Amino acid sequence: MNQEQEGPVQGPAEDDLEYQRILHNYKQYLQFYPNAAEVYFNMGLVHAQFHHPDEAIHAYNKAIELKPELVQAYLNLAGIYIQKGDLEESITQIRKAIAIEPGFALAYSNLGFVYIQQGKLDQGIEACRKAMEIDPLSMDACLKLAMACLKKEDYDGVITASSRALELDPELGLAENYLGVAYYHKKEFRAAVEHCGMALALGFQVDAELLKSLEPYVPRKG
Repeated sequence: MNQEQEGPVQGPAEDDLEYQRILHNYKQYLQFYPNAAEVYFNMGLVHAQFHHPDEAIHAYNKAIELKPELVQAYLNLAGIYIQKGDLEESITQIRKAIAIEPGFALAYSNLGFVYIQQGKLDQGIEACRKAMEIDPLSMDACLKLAMACLKKEDYDGVITASSRALELDPELGLAENYLGVAYYHKKEFRAAVEHCGMALALGFQVDAELLKSLEPYVPRKG
């Protein structure tokens, strides 16, 4: 049987050539418009995409220098500092974004995530709830709130946040998984089976130990 031909897979050398080509185009543009903050911002995106975090930091900082109100640059910087393990600097950058745009829900959601990573769960929950207050449609904030509540063993909080996330997107495997874990800890095993099954159906990889623990509660046919 003839198999469908797949396109060529780019290797490291091809990636590097593409990286250099894109940067070359931006640098040529900057020769004519050296104060184009958005170009430096886009260069930051490219550096980050091709795994050059220090160069990305430099580009984002240059964009901010030229256009201090460019709030997304602060959030992107915060994301890079998370990857580098510098959570305090990440918080600093997010707070700069919030100072410029206090109604920026994503900034609060990201702040909540960093606090959660630090183990400051109450502060993380507060920041996520602030994001949801600003933007009730923020699925990102719902999921991060569910994560914080799970770490705090507030299973009712997990259920509330995850259910809200599923109202926004019924095909969120992660939210179904959170519900399964929460109901398991509440010893509501049939509900846990149902939600873990939904998570699996949506392609989410549920913890194998949890699935094994739930086997006695799986409905049998006949």
